[in-house]
Amino acid sequence: MKDDTEAAAVVDTRGLIDAADRILRELIRTPKFKETLVILLNSIDPPSARRLVRTLFWQDPGLLLSLMGSLPSLINVISEALAEVANQMNTMPPPLLQDFLNQVVAGIDGAAAGEAAGGLVSMVLSLGISNKESVLRRGLSAMAEDFSRAYSDAASGARLDERLGAWMAGAAERAQDPESAVHGFVQAATRAVRENPAFVEHVLKPILEPVMGTSGAQRTSAGTKKPARDEG
Repeated sequence: MKDDTEAAAVVDTRGLIDAADRILRELIRTPKFKETLVILLNSIDPPSARRLVRTLFWQDPGLLLSLMGSLPSLINVISEALAEVANQMNTMPPPLLQDFLNQVVAGIDGAAAGEAAGGLVSMVLSLGISNKESVLRRGLSAMAEDFSRAYSDAASGARLDERLGAWMAGAAERAQDPESAVHGFVQAATRAVRENPAFVEHVLKPILEPVMGTSGAQRTSAGTKKPARDEG
């Protein structure tokens, strides 16, 4: 009876991932499968990923278009999976979680991740999304609203403030080192801000005014005249 109820609950969401989940539930009970899976995972060769991407891009344009059409679904699968990973990891004791994440971080190729992030940022900046009528900008705005709402629901506000404060303190310390990546980023951001005064006026000022205490002074100088002195 329970199996029938579960089947009825997921009937509308069945697809490739659901099939993979049901198959994996059965296979994971088999020791031979787990041994084979470990062997396959140990055989992953990251440097070959670039060649694979070039093959997908240039060998068959039709296949590339099909993959691009499926990209939103693939990204949604990854997002759903990462969200559940985060939920499950939040149940782990902090010392165990820290050790686990340290093993993950130690194995990540920082240079490749940095190159990927920089390339994606350059691509996005080249798209001209500053145009308010851009179709891509409207789509990104809608996605950003959903992202912000879900992020706020998932991250506790008080804990987030504390963690952001600690991160900012660490970033400020690293920014003082001319050899650090943070220092390089600050210098690049400074040059970009200098060339975009509108960004300073409409983005940075509203953020910094409550912290710097400049809003009152600006209102006094811009919109309120000081009372004239009594003469004589």
